[in-house]
Amino acid sequence: MAQGTTGTVALAPEVKAMYDADFYIQGQSVLYWDQFADLKGPIMNGQRGISQNFPIIESLQPNPTVLDELIDVAPQQMRGAEVIVTLSEYGNAIEVTKFLVATAYADVYKQAAFINGYNLAESFDYIARAVFGQGSRVWFINGRTARNQIAGQTTTQDCMNVRFIELLTLVAARSAKMPLYEDGAVATCIHPFVLYDLIQDHNDGLRSMSVYSHPELLFNGELAYWAGLRIVVSANAKGFWGAGAPPTAGAVATTTADACNPGDTQITLTSGTGVVPGQWLAIQDAPEPGNTWSDSNELFRVVAVNGNVVTGFALDPGPGDAAGLRFAHPVGTIVNNNNSVFPIVVFGPNSVTKASSSWTGPYGETVVTGPFDRLGRFLTFGWYGIEGWARTRNAWLFRGECGSSQT
Repeated sequence: MAQGTTGTVALAPEVKAMYDADFYIQGQSVLYWDQFADLKGPIMNGQRGISQNFPIIESLQPNPTVLDELIDVAPQQMRGAEVIVTLSEYGNAIEVTKFLVATAYADVYKQAAFINGYNLAESFDYIARAVFGQGSRVWFINGRTARNQIAGQTTTQDCMNVRFIELLTLVAARSAKMPLYEDGAVATCIHPFVLYDLIQDHNDGLRSMSVYSHPELLFNGELAYWAGLRIVVSANAKGFWGAGAPPTAGAVATTTADACNPGDTQITLTSGTGVVPGQWLAIQDAPEPGNTWSDSNELFRVVAVNGNVVTGFALDPGPGDAAGLRFAHPVGTIVNNNNSVFPIVVFGPNSVTKASSSWTGPYGETVVTGPFDRLGRFLTFGWYGIEGWARTRNAWLFRGECGSSQT
C-alpha cells in the first residue's frame, strides 16, 4: 500500500479497520486477570473527574426472632458504601519503518496489531493482578506464618496441594459469603509451576481431575475445575521470585557486578559462590514483603558458570532469540537462589471493579500516527487507554501463598 509523505495517518480507512480488529482479537484473547474484573459501563464524556464512585448496598443483619403480634417491627438502617475507582492513562507504541513494510515477507501491519494487542493484555494483567492480590487476608500454606518461611523445593507440604486449594475455596471464600459465578463457582489464576505441583498431589488423586471437571470453559486460560473452583493458569500469574526461605545448603547471596540489559544471556556477579548449572537464580530489583510487589524481578536459569560470569536464560525471556533477560537491572541488584513463593488469589465476579473512559473503552483504542519525518518513513502503531481498577470489597478476596518444587 502506498504511503504518503505528509499527513497524520498513513493507513487507509479499510486497513485501519482490519488493524483494529486484529488488535482487539489479540488483546482480549490473552487477558487473564483483567477478564475477572466487574466491568462497569464506560464513563460518559460529560462526567468529569478522575475518581468514579459506585454504590454498594450493605446486607441487613439477620432477624430470626418471631414477631410479636402487638408490637411493630423495629426497622434497621439501610447502609451503603462506595467503591472508588481512579482512572489513569496507560499506553505503549512501536515504530514501523517504511523500509520494513516494503521488504518484509510478513504482513507488518498485522504483526504490529498483534504485538500491541498482546502488550495491552499483558500490561492490563500486571495492573489487575496486583489489585486482586494485594490485600491483608492471607493464608499461608502448611501452617507457615510468613512468606520467607516457605521452602517448596525441599518441603513437599509447602507446595500446592488439593487440601490447600479446598481450604481457600470452601473454608475461606464460601464462609465469607463471597458472590459466586453463575455456575456456583469461584475462580483463581495460578502460575504453571503451581499447577504442576497440584497435579503431582498423589494423595488426593488430582490426576483424575477430568472426572470432576466441567466440560464448558468459561474463561481464557481455564484448565481445570475442582470443588467449586475454576482454575485459570497463566504465566502472567504473580511469582515472588527468591522471596521464600533460603536453601538449607548451597545458598547464593550476591549482587550484579555489571548492569544487565534486556536480552542478555550472561550476567556478571560480585561472587559466584554456590552458583551451579541447573539452578534458578532470582534477580531482585526490589524486595517483596507483604503487599510490596515488583514487576521487574525475574528468574534466570543457570546453564554454565565461569568464575563470576553466569550464562543462562530467563524464565520469561526478553528480546532476541536467545531467551535472555526480560528487564534491565542496575549494578548492585540482589541475586539469590532462595525459594520462590506464589500468591493464590480466590475471587468471585464482584471482587474487583473496573471502569474506563468512553473515549477509549475498557480495552483501550488503537492509535496510528505519522509519518512526521521529512521523507515519511516512520509510522507509529500504539494503544492508549483511560482505565481504573479497585477492590470492591476486601471480604470478597483471599490470598493464599505457597511454594513450588521447581524454584
